Amino acid sequence: MPSAPPAERLPPLRRLAYACGNAGFQIPDTIVISVAVYFYLPPQDSDLVPLVSEEVMLGVLTAYGLARLLGGLVDSLADPFVGWGSDRSRSRLGRRRSFLIAGIGPMIVTPVLLFWPVGEPGSVANWWGLTLLLSLYYVFFTVYVGPYLALIPELAPETADRVRLSSLLAAVAMPILGLYPALWLAGVGWGRGFGLDTADAIRAVVVFSSLLAFGLCLAPILAVDEKRFTRTVASPLSLGAAVGQTLRNRPFVIYLCGQILFILGITMMRPALPYLAVVLLGRDESFGAWLALSYLPGVVVGFLAMGRLADRFGPKRVVIGCLLGLSACLLALLGLRPAAPGAAGDARNLALAFGALALAGPSIAGFLVLPHVMIGQLIDLDSLRTGGNRSAMYYGVQGLLTKWVYAASVALLSLLLARYGNSREAFLGVLLIAPVGGVCCLLSALVYLAYPERRILDATLGAAAPAD
Repeated sequence: MPSAPPAERLPPLRRLAYACGNAGFQIPDTIVISVAVYFYLPPQDSDLVPLVSEEVMLGVLTAYGLARLLGGLVDSLADPFVGWGSDRSRSRLGRRRSFLIAGIGPMIVTPVLLFWPVGEPGSVANWWGLTLLLSLYYVFFTVYVGPYLALIPELAPETADRVRLSSLLAAVAMPILGLYPALWLAGVGWGRGFGLDTADAIRAVVVFSSLLAFGLCLAPILAVDEKRFTRTVASPLSLGAAVGQTLRNRPFVIYLCGQILFILGITMMRPALPYLAVVLLGRDESFGAWLALSYLPGVVVGFLAMGRLADRFGPKRVVIGCLLGLSACLLALLGLRPAAPGAAGDARNLALAFGALALAGPSIAGFLVLPHVMIGQLIDLDSLRTGGNRSAMYYGVQGLLTKWVYAASVALLSLLLARYGNSREAFLGVLLIAPVGGVCCLLSALVYLAYPERRILDATLGAAAPAD
């Protein structure tokens, strides 16, 4: 039986369309991680009211943190099933694309519903509604994002091409990651200028953002015909065997532990900017837009340099350097103290906040690109050893554990705010967010020291080499 012809190379415009999906799903993710946290747990100095109880339960959990953890539990259970199902799929639509089609609608709609709570502020009904919607959102986020990411090593089978494709994904997502935290805050201020109260202004921003996200997430569904552009073999493993074999991969476990610590730290910072603006810098929420913009130039510089740095030093060393730099920047924010605009200490606060965030930009750029390259190394070796492509399972197992970390990060953030304060009079909770994130990044760097990158690359080249 003749072998199948090699896969066509994905043309530039289709590559760009595929990359648009990465920008698209960042929008609902930011809505849930940043906007919803602020909407449900606003600082005491804003004109919003808390929508769920701020009491600390069991010594460590707030109502919001518990809802997020329960949503993470449901989501984490979905990850390996989605990965396994996608790896085994033989759908005529494509084993990845069929999942993208199933996930796109609910992934976009459920975050919007968060901003129309069903009960009165502080009610149990609001908590139940929050928990249900978070659970649904994260399940369908997994249905879309896991198979989407699994396409990276399949569309770009060579390492150099994978770096280029990952860089393109980062370049397209960078405006969303860099600007959206600023734009949603600026949009709230713009809405208030047209007479909307803060809650309605936030709702308007969320609806408009979700429409944009849908269009971006639709682009890869239309652009990527897997029959033309991929040549992979469905995995025959059962669910238990697939999960077990993945977790027995020691280098993958090391990589995963480093990712867990990094995610725990950086996710806390994503919703922190409006709290910094209101509580420590004495401005309103919209000033957080300027804080978000401050690290964008550094992201651009880091992104332009990342390919050369990875070629020269290897992804592992560059990742460790990025983690150390990011840790130093976040720990520096411990020096902030509440000060009103123009008061003593205000200029120092502004210099410290803008300077630390600007210097963090290159490190953030590294994590937009390099983790995809590192997990691609592991997937390549697994494919050569097993004869099947299980990229979705690797991303699925990563999701199984990291989704808990996303939930734990939000729970830890809400605990800091509830226990140590989120007002100008009691500000310690806000002040601690960045240093706690910095410590997590430092621990992540220590873990990555054990990642055996050289051994993985040597084994991949050895397995791929033709027999004598």
